[in-house]
Amino acid sequence: MTNGKLLMGLPIAIDYWKLPRSDSKFKTFLYFLTHLHTDHTQGLTSTWTETIYTSSVNRDLAMSMLNVKPELIKPLEIGVSYTMNLPAEHGTNNETASKCMSVTLIDANHIKGSVMYLFEGSFGRVLYTGDFRWCEAMMSDPVLKDLSESKGLNLLYVDNTFEFIGNEFPTRENCMNQVLQILRNHPYHRIIFGCQTIGKEDVLLRAALERKEKVYVPETILSIYRILKMPCDHFTTEQADCALWFEKMHQISQFNLKKKNADIPTIAIKLTASGLLYKSQNFKDDELIFTVPYSNHSSASELAKFLDFLQPTTVERIISTHGNNSGGSSVIDSYVSKMKGAEMTDDASSDSTEISFFTGPAFKSQVPDYFCSAVSRIHSPDAIAVMETENTALSEDMDVEAPLGKFGRFSILNAIEKPLMASKPENLNVVTEEANELIASIVSDLDRFHEDGNEDYIYSDAFIEKLMALNMIYQPLTGITCSVDVSKKDTLI
Repeated sequence: MTNGKLLMGLPIAIDYWKLPRSDSKFKTFLYFLTHLHTDHTQGLTSTWTETIYTSSVNRDLAMSMLNVKPELIKPLEIGVSYTMNLPAEHGTNNETASKCMSVTLIDANHIKGSVMYLFEGSFGRVLYTGDFRWCEAMMSDPVLKDLSESKGLNLLYVDNTFEFIGNEFPTRENCMNQVLQILRNHPYHRIIFGCQTIGKEDVLLRAALERKEKVYVPETILSIYRILKMPCDHFTTEQADCALWFEKMHQISQFNLKKKNADIPTIAIKLTASGLLYKSQNFKDDELIFTVPYSNHSSASELAKFLDFLQPTTVERIISTHGNNSGGSSVIDSYVSKMKGAEMTDDASSDSTEISFFTGPAFKSQVPDYFCSAVSRIHSPDAIAVMETENTALSEDMDVEAPLGKFGRFSILNAIEKPLMASKPENLNVVTEEANELIASIVSDLDRFHEDGNEDYIYSDAFIEKLMALNMIYQPLTGITCSVDVSKKDTLI
């Protein structure tokens, strides 16, 4: 999965870690990194050979997490404009054909180290947000403020994770307060936090201060926190004596929690807003798992305010549209429709076009593919062609590892839906939920085996027990018997 782009008609690659093809228009690309979530670093490894521009925090993280060679990463300061030469096209002389541009980094308010990029040159002004969360404080950023006042942004590449109207969630501070309230309501429980590698560490720190005890994190996570200059005395790698735990999001399941509760009363808090996208029961609160929509992405209304603030001429989505399962409209399509309507009037500044679309009625897009050619919008002496880009996917902020039934990965429902519907339709939801909990736990064990190479996960009695429990659900409904001989564990893989 990758959420990277080649800027159209330009030799600029952002979170896109491939070399130009032999038939590419350009000899090489300029490479930029927005942040260190895995969906933005696919292809960036220790074998990478090209220069990378990014923030100083990202530089340290890339060296530590990805083993990228230090000499390849050039750190840039936020708010400072840098002049660079664009790579020349094939068949031209480097010295005579290269063109200059400037690039400025802007704090993206996503995770620590994350940045936006503003590119300016003969092609116009292009802003690439990467993943970001809009807030009113960003209106005071001098670079964004200048873009807003000048109305000079020609092209905006924007994080559209929650672009559909109805995808709303509280501010991060309000979500933080929700987490603290859950802790206060469960003073004697062990609390497991479902997190990503980077991005939720501030919540863990507040939990540690609230409980006045340390939070368990794996050594790999603690090393990252050191780079982020977190107060690491509030964290520990000793799990046994801790009542606050870090855990990867996809490792949290009802099955595993029920096992833990046999020892100590335990609940989990998933820090994600991705349930808004999937509408899946995996994201609903129950007696053991609470979901707090702590998100590092902009909500639909925040995205709409961002668009109204900058008023770009053209908008390009960074993430491929993953469908609107809420029946609402896209705020990006609404903005494009509003701008098209303004262009068709004699006076583009009339009251009718000043109405903010995120508080007024939603406009229905009249453009099947909203992307418009920028040839007439960006002041460039050369025609701008759309370059081939990779398919994109959801960000690391999404809980994509969990089995999502018809919304995502394999579900027991796919295997048993027909026989079950024919025989016992009233049990479908119950059986599906129970089976998916088992699958989530099995997938978690397999992922841990893949990551750590520790065979204990798949040779354990608990793993065999999960397989047998899943077989007990599956066999009566399909007539297929899957015998498990626990005395021959090595035959299971």
